[in-house]
Amino acid sequence: MSGNTFGKLFTVTTAGESHGPALVAIVDGCPP
Repeated sequence: MSGNTFGKLFTVTTAGESHGPALVAIVDGCPP
């Protein structure tokens, strides 16, 4: 499993299976 992180104001990290339905997206830096 590998992930990608991109963004400056907001950081979005995605991780999932290359050939599967699993997908995780984490958004960090959002104001409450």
